[in-house]
Order: sequence, then structure tokens, then C-alpha cells
Amino acid sequence: MGFDVDQEILEDFLVEAGEILEQLSEQLVDLEQRPDDRDLLNAIFRGFHTVKGGAGFLQLDAMVECCHKAENLFDLLRNGELTISPELMDVVLQALDAVNSMFESVRQGREPEHASAALLQRLIDFAELKGAAAPAAAAKPVAPPPAAAVAAPPAAANPNTPNDEFDLLLGDLAGVNEIADLDDDESDLITEDEFEALLDELHGPGGAPGKQEEPLRRRTTRKPIAT
Repeated sequence: MGFDVDQEILEDFLVEAGEILEQLSEQLVDLEQRPDDRDLLNAIFRGFHTVKGGAGFLQLDAMVECCHKAENLFDLLRNGELTISPELMDVVLQALDAVNSMFESVRQGREPEHASAALLQRLIDFAELKGAAAPAAAAKPVAPPPAAAVAAPPAAANPNTPNDEFDLLLGDLAGVNEIADLDDDESDLITEDEFEALLDELHGPGGAPGKQEEPLRRRTTRKPIAT
């Protein structure tokens, strides 16, 4: 399989994405023990997002598709709109296995195959709250207060928490639509500079594993993901 990108960029992706996928495997094991750990949920979300961004840069549609759906699921989990269940964890682990298989195909120079339609549909079902995991707030519906009792929000309130800072960065870099379908999500396309900025956010400036001392040649144009 040939990639219409600089070979150094491909090698950088293999190093960085490989490290992130190893971390995701460990983090998902930890998540089964700490399902309410918001920091851990954020880290898993960022991992899938970063791999998706690098795969999109290389036009690896199969990896983008699977990572995108897993990312959407963890966006709901970290925001408390969905809760962890054994059924959900089973689907997420299957998704990671599929991404790892695709990554190995890329490492060997082969075009990765798409995840099974059944797996992709289960990821969609959970994200649309159709799976076995129920929304976190569904058990205690709260009636809205009378209109007269609704107070205006403070003008100086800051809506951004520390956990939102990475979302703001992603919005600045790639204009990510959080729950968009893959076909409509052109924001998955990022430049190498943007991809490395995401890695710096994860590891700290210059701290990413396998980082070369000399900067890679910058790509100035984007390649659209094939549809």
C-alpha cells in the first residue's frame, strides 16, 4: 500500500499512535475498576481522538470511522450522559481490538479493513442511548421549575473547567463536531502541525515518545478522506 505523504510523517504516526493504543489498552482495564473516574474518561476520549486525527491525515478511512464512533461514546461518558456497563465495556474493547488490527495492517503496509458493520452499529446504538447502558440521569427525572422561578445565569460565570481545555484546543485546531456522522465530519482532516500539537498536549512539549530532535518537514496541504 502506498501513502501519498512523506515517509517520515507515516513513521511518526506509527510511533505515536502505537504508544497511544498501548495506553488505551491499559486505561480501559483501569476503567473497569474506576468507571466514574472523569480524568480517566477524558484521557481515553483524547486517545481515540488523537489516533483518529492522525489516521485522517493519512486517509485511513477505516481507522477514522471506528475511532470516531468510540470517541463519540466517550464524549457522552465523560459528560455524564451515559454510564459504564459490562455490555458497553465489551463493545469498547472490541472497538479497540479492531483499531489495533487496522494499525497492524498499516504497519505492514496493507490497507486496513473496516470494522464489522455489527460492531459499528453497536457503537452507534450506545451513543444514541439504545444500548444496555442507561443515561446517568434517567433514573431521577426532575420537573422544570415554574417560569417565574428561573433565575438568569450570572454574567461573569466561566463555563470552562480544566477538563474542557482540551476540547477548546481541538475546536481551535480542527473545528471538531462532537457527535457528527463520519460522512459529514470534514473536520477530521488536520495538518501535521495540528497532529503534533495534539501530541504535545498529551505528552508535554517535546515529550512525545519517539520524537525526533529535528522537526519533520511540514505538509502545507490537506488530503480529503476518501468517501
